Amino acid sequence: MDEEEKLKREKEKDIERNLEEEEKRIREEKEKREQEEYEKLKAAFSVEDEGCDAGEEGDEENKLLKFINYIKETKVVLLEDLAAQFHLKTQEAIDRVTQLQADGLLTGVIDDRGKFIYVSQEELEAVAKFIRQQGRVSITDLAMSSNQLITL
Repeated sequence: MDEEEKLKREKEKDIERNLEEEEKRIREEKEKREQEEYEKLKAAFSVEDEGCDAGEEGDEENKLLKFINYIKETKVVLLEDLAAQFHLKTQEAIDRVTQLQADGLLTGVIDDRGKFIYVSQEELEAVAKFIRQQGRVSITDLAMSSNQLITL
């Protein structure tokens, strides 16, 4: 009885091994066919012209002016939208706005929700005048009156 079980197990292992080999052969043939199809498709395509990066276009000063004017006209700008508008990464747009603020070309505030709020020089002077007239001002009073002083 023991001998028969051994033979039966060996036969089952042989059958299993043959099935695995057959599956492997079929898989390899399928991969080979797919690779050949890929090579045919690849040969059918040709590259005639290549594009260029959006950042490599000329007129940097003109772009900077457009960037600044867009912010001034829009007044409240979502920084992600600003980046998309000028084909920049969001971090690059944030860095550019911060640099323009440092250079004195833009005045405004970046809020915690990723928006830049442009405040013109006249509006800043109106806020300063309000503070001078009122004397000591709480943040809530300033926030309430800034709705009249700053147009959004």
